[in-house]
Amino acid sequence: MSENKTETFEEKMQTLEKIVRQLDEDEVSLEESLKLYQRGVELSSECDKILKNAELKVETLNRKDDEDE
Repeated sequence: MSENKTETFEEKMQTLEKIVRQLDEDEVSLEESLKLYQRGVELSSECDKILKNAELKVETLNRKDDEDE
């Protein structure tokens, strides 16, 4: 993953799904599991923020549309 590039919501979700699959495998070491888990928590938080911002935009647009009518 490149830190210079901003990941899209979909890319973050794909990475999160990959992490979940990796954590389901028995072959992952404890140290690697902790790193994956931490990254998963970070991604989950980032996705949550993106969704909340999108919800606010939709609500704002709906309010503006209602005011225009």
